[in-house]
Amino acid sequence: MKVLTIKQPWASLIVEGIKDIENRTWKTNYRGRILIHSSNIPFKFSGLSDILTKEQFDSLKDKIAPFMGNDCGDIIGSVEIVDCVINHKSIWADKTDGVTDSNTGEFIPRREPKPVYNWVLANPIKFEKPIPAKGKLGLWEFNGIFFN
Repeated sequence: MKVLTIKQPWASLIVEGIKDIENRTWKTNYRGRILIHSSNIPFKFSGLSDILTKEQFDSLKDKIAPFMGNDCGDIIGSVEIVDCVINHKSIWADKTDGVTDSNTGEFIPRREPKPVYNWVLANPIKFEKPIPAKGKLGLWEFNGIFFN
């Protein structure tokens, strides 16, 4: 099964069903369920308000969850990739400046050499027991056995 390694707290926000976009500098044509692996090295921050926009932080105010870097180095859940777009309207989508060619519908970036691709995620599942695994770059294959 395909796996994507993501730093905390983003990995937990995805499997909890809060973050519905994964931002990448590369496009994926893959559609379907993937496992979410929490990177061994969490994102360095002192609190969620330091790394989230006000809109993102406000969306969490009624939710209590352990997003502070727990479960590093484990497969913690799964999610479906249902689309890959540029400039999705989700509060979790990083935006790319540029224009869309009205004839072809192709996006042409202006200032950035590459656009930011918003991987649209749906139907997350958080595993009861994390599965220890060594992460890799890109979408990678997990050939181990897991029960959740």
